[in-house]
Amino acid sequence: MLLKEPEFKQVLPALIMPATVERTAVRIWSNGVALDGDIYRPKGLCGDRRVPAVVLSHGWGGSKASGERYAAKFAAAGMVSLCFTHGGWGSSDSRVVLAGDPPDLDDDNEGIANVRVIRELLDPLEWLQNFRCAIDYIEGEPNVDPSRIGAWGTSFGGGVAMHTAANDDRIKVLAVQVASLSVRSDALVERGKQRAIDMARGRIASVPQGIDGDLFPRLAGTPHLARLLQFDVTKEAGKLRIPTLMLDAEHEEFFDVAENCGKAYAVLKAQGAVPLRYQVVQDIDHYGIYFGGFEEGSEAALGWFSRYL
Repeated sequence: MLLKEPEFKQVLPALIMPATVERTAVRIWSNGVALDGDIYRPKGLCGDRRVPAVVLSHGWGGSKASGERYAAKFAAAGMVSLCFTHGGWGSSDSRVVLAGDPPDLDDDNEGIANVRVIRELLDPLEWLQNFRCAIDYIEGEPNVDPSRIGAWGTSFGGGVAMHTAANDDRIKVLAVQVASLSVRSDALVERGKQRAIDMARGRIASVPQGIDGDLFPRLAGTPHLARLLQFDVTKEAGKLRIPTLMLDAEHEEFFDVAENCGKAYAVLKAQGAVPLRYQVVQDIDHYGIYFGGFEEGSEAALGWFSRYL
């Protein structure tokens, strides 16, 4: 069985659930939006037993299915794992914003308004909030040891996981793969500044939809350029004080690995403050990490969490 997954423009191998793992669908609330998620638990986990947990983030255009094979693998090794889909993507709910003038309100602050539903928006600040709420959720899961929570992320979600780990001391171990830490370019900076001005002055919609895709022609959805100007994980990486694993693809085609995880690795290695590993998976491109590179990548992440979490 193969699963269609929009992030890849290919087909992802479907999860074969380990016999020792159970999966439960959950809803995670983030800033008023219900996110579609799945909890993976070792079967028979009960009583007062406490185990580590891992929160996983998909990448640009993906969904919770991007990480399900990893989550199940971690759960089979005794960890509770949480995969979720960011708001506006896949089966997660969406933000709703006003379309036009605010409504007249009655004494109960109720009124009738025209609204727009925001779908497939790449807003890194929303994604950071979503990831924190997923941590909140897993922290309240039965049998989870809140002092042993790890973060995993892939592609753009790898940058989200790293940024969160650098700024949320609940995360004790980090593993990312083919992580995009900054998408800045001269064209993005120039246009993003103008988008921010135009949105603030009401010249264009306050939340973008269906524009600027020409800057990322191989990726789905709308990039929120004004918000992307505020997202540069390479500037946050130096704050990391936890064991950190970074995997890159030998033939990465979307970004310069030397300017992303390569740069983060150089900063952390110079500091010498944390257990650190940087590994390039040979003979694969960006999406190959989910296919020919899956075994190496998933084993590396599992080994990292098992050792330090």
